[in-house]
Amino acid sequence: AYYTRKGIKYGAIFFVGFLIFRFIWGVTTAYLRKIHPPPPPPPTVSFGKLPKIDFPKREGFPTLSFKLETIQGTIPNLSSIGKVYFSVKPGATLLSLDRAKETARKMGFSSTPQALSSRVYRFSTQTAPATTLDIDIVTGNFRLHYDFSSDQSIFVEKKLPSNDQAISESKSFLQGAGLLAEDLASGKAEVSYLKYQAPNLLSAISLSEADLVKVGLFRQDLDSLPVLPENPKEGLIYFIFSGVRERGKRIVEASYNYNKVEKENFSTYPLKSTTAAWQELQGGGGFISSLGENTDGKITIRKIYLAYFDSPEPQNFLQPVFVFEGDGNFVAYVSAVDPKWVE
Repeated sequence: AYYTRKGIKYGAIFFVGFLIFRFIWGVTTAYLRKIHPPPPPPPTVSFGKLPKIDFPKREGFPTLSFKLETIQGTIPNLSSIGKVYFSVKPGATLLSLDRAKETARKMGFSSTPQALSSRVYRFSTQTAPATTLDIDIVTGNFRLHYDFSSDQSIFVEKKLPSNDQAISESKSFLQGAGLLAEDLASGKAEVSYLKYQAPNLLSAISLSEADLVKVGLFRQDLDSLPVLPENPKEGLIYFIFSGVRERGKRIVEASYNYNKVEKENFSTYPLKSTTAAWQELQGGGGFISSLGENTDGKITIRKIYLAYFDSPEPQNFLQPVFVFEGDGNFVAYVSAVDPKWVE
């Protein structure tokens, strides 16, 4: 009995000591991992060398000079590895025109289309004024326009949709046409207000001053990064609504520019440093998305972050970019993939 009690005593001491040691070891290991995290796995670069991002051409800017004044006071240290996603670049088939006709039918257009080019066809209503629908039969992208300049009555009835209602109607229209992709259904939307001063549409401050409501649809974030179009304030897909309930006059303009991205088909690539991207911008590189009110060319950069560039033209890959935001609504993009992996 004596030895049994001794065994139990020392066994209990050993067990408690083991628990204490295990706890201390776990805390120490977690702390060391936090201050010295393991290096990320090497980039997979499965797509090989990538084509350069085909940014839109912009001209007429003044000579730009840059000053950095971020919240951190320095250039932020961003990720050194990023994902590149495969994007399905559409091609023409024998059924392209038939598919365009079916899409037009779902939108309420039943007339025989007029060929504007080898790939763009126009569908029109028989009403006066008419609504036209131009569809690119290769990409499936379209532009819809109601000739509201010939129908001033739509500005009299100001039962404009609320923000939520306009967003809902935009997505419902695309869903009815079979064009509401998952990343659009879950993506954010931006609402703005417009007033009509013939022949122009101008920005309005509030709904009470507006003649029309505009909704821009954006893709859902990818890998926790925003997916930004040429103009980050305006989606590649947008709708403009009047206050008229009549279907043919409710949507006075719409534009759909979408290229499918395969979210499960990606590869990781090394990224250039934020410092290298900043130097590239200072040296005249990158793409000026918005000069904003900086007509003197003197730019103060306040924020730098990573995003994906949603090109208006179909490209084979969705690639990351550095985004530089500055005072006066300045925005610029610089390609983020290490130049060694770009051709």
